[in-house]
Amino acid sequence: MEGNNHIVLLYDSQKYAYLIIARYLLNGLKKGESCIFFTSDEPEAIEERLSAEGIDVNSYRQENTLRIHHIDRSYANRLDAPSSLKRIREEATIGMKPPYRFIGRTITDTGSKEGMKLGLVIERTGHEHFYDFDCSQMCYYDISEIEQSQRNEWIKGLLKNHHHVVYASEPDRAVAFETMLLEDEE
Repeated sequence: MEGNNHIVLLYDSQKYAYLIIARYLLNGLKKGESCIFFTSDEPEAIEERLSAEGIDVNSYRQENTLRIHHIDRSYANRLDAPSSLKRIREEATIGMKPPYRFIGRTITDTGSKEGMKLGLVIERTGHEHFYDFDCSQMCYYDISEIEQSQRNEWIKGLLKNHHHVVYASEPDRAVAFETMLLEDEE
């Protein structure tokens, strides 16, 4: 799953999700990639979680190979794709060298129909133009927080708009596969 891939991480427990997230970032950092974690959470909280998973955040930040890029919550749910995706990418990578490895999501409201509709528009647009970005990207979603009345449809939409899926239910039970394996044959 390395290289120019769009990956979705689905999880039930944030604890297990951060094991996968940290490994994804460490793989990139060890390869000399510039890694950017974009979030609407406080950057300090993300730094603490990554440090707890064994990433020397301060060292990588000083080397300018790791950045926690904050996206304002009110802004995050009003994005117009694809120009916003490009703008966020440009802002987040100022002064960094390619190749880039991103993790995060721009949509924070996954608990409402409107939020999930917007999220899927952003995911679809980003996926359609993904190779223009020339990067690796992991998006992550807590399954328990996804709007419930149409949860199955939302998850199908997420799978359709990514190259790979990782499902982390427990650390020793995470599975990963190409989403094209889920496509119906015509």
